[in-house]
Amino acid sequence: MGEKAEYKSAIRSRRLIRQAFVDLMREKALEKITVTDIVTRADVNRGTFYAHYQDTRAVIEQIENEIIEKMLEFLGEFRYKNFFQNPLPLLLKISRWLEEDLEFYRILINSSGAEQFLVKLKKNFVEYLWNDSDTPEHIKKSPEFFILINFFAGGITNLYQVWFRGEMDCSLNEICLEISKVIVSNSALFCE
Repeated sequence: MGEKAEYKSAIRSRRLIRQAFVDLMREKALEKITVTDIVTRADVNRGTFYAHYQDTRAVIEQIENEIIEKMLEFLGEFRYKNFFQNPLPLLLKISRWLEEDLEFYRILINSSGAEQFLVKLKKNFVEYLWNDSDTPEHIKKSPEFFILINFFAGGITNLYQVWFRGEMDCSLNEICLEISKVIVSNSALFCE
């Protein structure tokens, strides 16, 4: 029984720390958030913070890793041909997930460390399509495929970034529809 309570306590502490961090991101620049800010807001002691995280960067890295894991989980549900022939279901699924906490993702994307995260996200997307997907080897070896997946990953990432910065006057669904059209019209070679 004691182990279960300890486990729940650890989960609760990480949740409080993460929520405090997210709340603070709404108020100040990422690089200005301190451990003291977090523990004060989360109402936990410094020892609790350091039991779970090395520093404030470790908190954001955990959040980033969770987002990347979720994206890879979504990608894993689609076969490569399905993605290139009809990426709309995947894109809509990602958009619905983002809409669950739009304000958080808007803050994350607009934070000072966002560029580094977006590069990491794009890299993971490309690596998945290159290494972990069910894409046939003869297609993976073509330079066109390498160019195409980098183009798509960079373009999709950039469009979401621009949308979260408020530079596009359209819905996430409209973005999904347009991205889907571009992918389908440019990937016939890989769907044979």
